[in-house]
Amino acid sequence: MNTIGENIRNLRKKNDLTQEKLADFLGVTYQSVSKWECGVTCPDLSLIAPLTKLLHCTADELLGLTEDDTAHRTHDEAYYAYRHCGNPAESLMHAKDALADFPDDFRYMEWLADAEYRCALTEYRTGCSAEFLGEMLGNAYRRYNYILDSCTDHECIRSAALGKILVLYFQGREEEASWSAEIEYPDPLINTTEVILELSPEGRELKALLAEEG
Repeated sequence: MNTIGENIRNLRKKNDLTQEKLADFLGVTYQSVSKWECGVTCPDLSLIAPLTKLLHCTADELLGLTEDDTAHRTHDEAYYAYRHCGNPAESLMHAKDALADFPDDFRYMEWLADAEYRCALTEYRTGCSAEFLGEMLGNAYRRYNYILDSCTDHECIRSAALGKILVLYFQGREEEASWSAEIEYPDPLINTTEVILELSPEGRELKALLAEEG
């Protein structure tokens, strides 16, 4: 992937502009343009929009972003929006699209598993079918297991371990949930099911829901 300086040089020549002329249009010195093109410095953020107009390109082209970079950025925006206040059903579709585009991204896999678990939790309150509940929880469980077996990122492992424990507990498989907490949860200070259910917001939510039903 070209640097922004290389892209400025190539696009400048393509548009038949000298360094001096480009500098005049932007209100900077030609030495500044030269430094950008040599990779010594980068243009100020405020100059990106004028540069795209002068060089007849998009910001992605100027910055050297590929289609994959752009797609990653779009999916990441949806991912972080979901983590803050996302709707599970809507996020389920975003997560599926993200994982389809980047099937080796464990963050997106954990995102999808989490959305499946939360969809099950939401629908459980409205009396969804046992078939739907089983499908969502089963999918989430398989994804969490795959992450735990294959991923090396600590935060992703931590999230997957928590998700797996909650799925097992939700399914009434409390002995397996306890075993998973003791063996797979990376924080030795809270790696028991009961402590996880008490300390994590997700665990407290699930515990309260099941208590209402019980």
